[in-house]
Amino acid sequence: MMRKLVLTSFLLACIAGVTFGQKVFTLEEALAVALKQSYSIKTAENTLLNSQKNLEATRLGLMTSVNMEFDLPSYSRSLSSQFNSATGSQQFYQMENKTVEGRLYVTQPLIFSNGTVSIVGSLFGRDQLDAAGSTARDYYSNLSFRLTQPLFTFNNQKANLQKAEINLEKTQRNYSRTKMDIIYNVTASFYDLYQTKKSLEIAEEKVNQTQISYATANNKFKAGLIAEVEALQLEIDLASANNDLLNAKRKFEESKDSFKLLIGLDNSENIDVIAHLEYVPIRINRDKAIELALMNRNEIRNAEADIKTGELGLEEVDSKGNVRVDISANYGINKNDDKLNDIFHNFAEDRSVTMTLSVPVWDWGSNKRAVEASRASLELNKLTKQNQIDQIVIEIKQVIGKLESAKERVEALSKSVELAEKSYQISMERFKSGTITSFDLAQMQLRLTDARTNSLSALIDYKLAIADLNRKTLYDFEKEKPNK
Repeated sequence: MMRKLVLTSFLLACIAGVTFGQKVFTLEEALAVALKQSYSIKTAENTLLNSQKNLEATRLGLMTSVNMEFDLPSYSRSLSSQFNSATGSQQFYQMENKTVEGRLYVTQPLIFSNGTVSIVGSLFGRDQLDAAGSTARDYYSNLSFRLTQPLFTFNNQKANLQKAEINLEKTQRNYSRTKMDIIYNVTASFYDLYQTKKSLEIAEEKVNQTQISYATANNKFKAGLIAEVEALQLEIDLASANNDLLNAKRKFEESKDSFKLLIGLDNSENIDVIAHLEYVPIRINRDKAIELALMNRNEIRNAEADIKTGELGLEEVDSKGNVRVDISANYGINKNDDKLNDIFHNFAEDRSVTMTLSVPVWDWGSNKRAVEASRASLELNKLTKQNQIDQIVIEIKQVIGKLESAKERVEALSKSVELAEKSYQISMERFKSGTITSFDLAQMQLRLTDARTNSLSALIDYKLAIADLNRKTLYDFEKEKPNK
């Protein structure tokens, strides 16, 4: 007695330990985990962060930048050709230079005009050694203001900012779409896991029922009430039911592993799922669903963004074949002296203005072909948008068709399980009384299993069809409000 008590206590402790360590998920809890730590959401978050930082970098690149350079030192030794006034001819001399120089660049892009304003300062000291061995040291300072302004050409600075903004908008829309896809995929995986769980329970119950049937048939055979073949048939059915149970256990474990990977859980975690499946019929207006999808779907907005980017690209390529004017202006002050203190006053002026005219003359039609290629790419983007619209319309029609089909199946099968269970109980009593054979009982048990499986499958298909419609319209038809 004591041994039985100890053994029972040990088993209860083990069961309690397993139950305590198991995490049971509802659909809402699984979605919360997936939207926080799944691989898909982390990938989408990093992609979004990448676009945000690229836009920030582009914007900051249009602000004033300051850079410094130092030559510490610069050394050169070479033959240099110079005019010798004593001989009246050019002669080569061995020259050696040692220079320490610092340069400062302050640059401000002009986004409105695609130009650049900059301040450039430099300061250096130099030692020169000639062939005779004499050394000369001098110093030099320079400060200049420079303007570079292209005319009649494409504004690359403004276009690059626009492209970065468009790319961020696309990434934000893709992030929202990824969240909707995660919600649907997790919902589908959750219901798949739940279905395999219920299939396991159905298989376990089928084994129990078959064991009872087999025990009844075996007793009746021993009493000489039925033929041996009927008892053997039920023994075969029991073996088949046990085989189905083993397969159901394997599928349940595989579904759990896939589910844990999808939502971002460690594979070693022990989990289970619970669901309260309730059939709530909803009416869907197909025209409204299509209108919502065309208004909300990110694919159309992204296709429009691609068209805008294509237009910028076409304009940029086309501008390369046009006449271009570049204006460069410089005003500076500088001083050279052999004393360091004397290079900071009595400056000399340095002024220059250059207007460069670039005229494309002949490029064998290269730019023309590039423009044609860019125009073809733009037309492809426009075709893609229209194709997206057509695909979305078809998708909505198809998912509504699946929804209506699942709805009809749920309603048709709603009472089938109850009727099948009642029929099985009646058949079991009739088998015990000897009015039906074991084959008839097995057929009724098969109908019960099919009824339970089909009813659950139809209800899950209905729930998934609603989730798919919500994803593809960005509208919650159950709650009658937009998806966020």
